[in-house]
Amino acid sequence: MKIEPFIEYLENSPDRSPETIKAYRSDLKLFSDYLASQKLRVTQVNSKIIHNYMSYLDQKINSRSGEPGLSRATRRRRLVAIRRYFDFLRATSNPKLRDPTYGIKVGHLNNDECKAVEETTLSTLINGIDVMRDKVLISLFLASGLRLSELHQLDRDTIEVEQQIDRDGHQRLIGTGEVLGKRQKRRRFYIDEETVHQLVDYLATRSDELAPLFLSERRQRLSKRAIQDTLARWCRKLQISPLHVHQCRHQYAVRLANAGIDTMVLKTLMGHDDLRTTNRYFKLYDQTVARQYHAAMEIFNLHYS
Repeated sequence: MKIEPFIEYLENSPDRSPETIKAYRSDLKLFSDYLASQKLRVTQVNSKIIHNYMSYLDQKINSRSGEPGLSRATRRRRLVAIRRYFDFLRATSNPKLRDPTYGIKVGHLNNDECKAVEETTLSTLINGIDVMRDKVLISLFLASGLRLSELHQLDRDTIEVEQQIDRDGHQRLIGTGEVLGKRQKRRRFYIDEETVHQLVDYLATRSDELAPLFLSERRQRLSKRAIQDTLARWCRKLQISPLHVHQCRHQYAVRLANAGIDTMVLKTLMGHDDLRTTNRYFKLYDQTVARQYHAAMEIFNLHYS
């Protein structure tokens, strides 16, 4: 099973991010190894083999959860990778080749896949972390809404600290920076004053002049996997339910939605292309609904009573 021509095709496609390409390569390598173990050629693959393959994956231990099986998101991605690969083969070399995933429901994901996190859980997490680097790492996720790939690329000079004066004349600090997001689009992000102070305190402990904001014990840029493992390790240590870094981004959006932020502003902050994606985060807390209901009724009664 020749993967690289397909990967080269993806690399020349402007709408494919490096993260997507990396995931497709990994998924197809896994599928290729499975076919080799079964002594199967690509032309022999049909829907039954795909079902057998997915069953095989369901029996493997998930390295993140420690339990067998795939998450819904991973299952969907691996099926899509196979489907795209066979689309490529039909278009470039074998037009008679059938799509073996035809009839298998891939499904669409929404933010229901990413479960909400109780604020008390996040408070336990942040307050329980006693390693400054790790505390700032998780706090930045919650304060900025950055994706894993975006936070991974941060350098110590990425975030600029500015002093602003609010409407009441009070001074406050705010952090701003730019990252390269999906589809190579530059996106500005912001962090609040509390996280700025944490960041400044953390950088004050650094005696090196290395560029990356977060370093491993080997003085290298902290890898994306290491960032995920850091969150998982603290969840285990503090005996709270396992969290994924994307849940921090999810909670960032939900917090802002419940604070009454404008939808278009949140769309910009999240780096979404489609407003429908942003709207999925507007799952309001009961107290938010009640507060806005009573405010609306007060206005109604004032004008019409």
